Amino acid sequence: MQKYDVVVVGGGPAGCSTAINCASLGMDVLLLEKDTPGRRKPCGGVLPWITSEVIEDVLGEEMPQSVYNSPSELGLYYVPPSGRVNGGRMPNYRIHNIVREYFDEWLLKLTSDSGVEVITETRFTDLSIGTSIEVTGIRQAEEMKFDTKYLVGADGVRSKVRRVLDPDSDTQALIVGQELWSDWKKSDIEDCFYGFFRGDLSIAYSYVIPKGNNLLIGLGVQQQQTPNVSEALSMFREWLKVDFDFHEETMLAKEVWGIPFGYFVPGEGNIILVGDAAGLCNPLSGEGIRLGIESGESAASAISRSLKGANLIEAYNKEVGGISDMVRKIFDFVLSLDDDGRETFVKEELSRGTI
Repeated sequence: MQKYDVVVVGGGPAGCSTAINCASLGMDVLLLEKDTPGRRKPCGGVLPWITSEVIEDVLGEEMPQSVYNSPSELGLYYVPPSGRVNGGRMPNYRIHNIVREYFDEWLLKLTSDSGVEVITETRFTDLSIGTSIEVTGIRQAEEMKFDTKYLVGADGVRSKVRRVLDPDSDTQALIVGQELWSDWKKSDIEDCFYGFFRGDLSIAYSYVIPKGNNLLIGLGVQQQQTPNVSEALSMFREWLKVDFDFHEETMLAKEVWGIPFGYFVPGEGNIILVGDAAGLCNPLSGEGIRLGIESGESAASAISRSLKGANLIEAYNKEVGGISDMVRKIFDFVLSLDDDGRETFVKEELSRGTI
């Protein structure tokens, strides 16, 4: 059985950040990824502008042009419940527009180049805790076992690591549905990420994102909500027709998945959860890539402190506390809003006009 200091389950932004940072601290690291590099990842594919700075600070690399979509840079446009007449474009605000599968493929190569052993097409199945942690995975029907001092679950909102730790864990997900439509330039849409806020569609947000010659529209709904995600998307398209002259040309794709909504689970013992697996996702925008990268850095720092005698979970809670507190505060804010509050929120945001 191969032995490691750290085994990371999941090769997305949080897992890659954890692995790279642990390797930079001299640890022997293995990363297990269930899919092949370049896999399709359901995602809006937009990043706050500061994310590129975070990546440079945390990972020591600049984002390459190869990960960008077209247009590579978007503005930010907010639309309140009353519609476009009271909405507008945020002055001096920029957002990165990426192709998520290209971005993840780049991160995974960066991880391998940093000295981390990366094994793809390997699905985590179980763990056993003794004097160390025995990790079991399946690759092409062959069972594989690894021995590690620390295990990091970076395997997304439906984290198997989290469920093995606590089978009765009650974590809520926001159900996100998005559609890709052709020929968006026939609609009255600028090169912007559009955030729409209206309670009968979503407790959180709806969005429109230009992607090349196509247009991505989506929203997040609570589990067992009425209207459901398909009905809400239909209502959203009708709003877009009225306010933005949206044309239903050809639907090229439709996806539905979940993102964390209002929880934080740090892990237990010598097992840490990061990114979506831990619940670290912005409840108002659905953005989790930046938080995943930052939580990976926090996890590596906590592991380093644990190697020197600190309690791992206590150290991690301290390291990641600013992120988890922010998520909780935003979640409470989202729950507190009615449509009058959403009107006020958009009005105040547009009056700020800062990056």
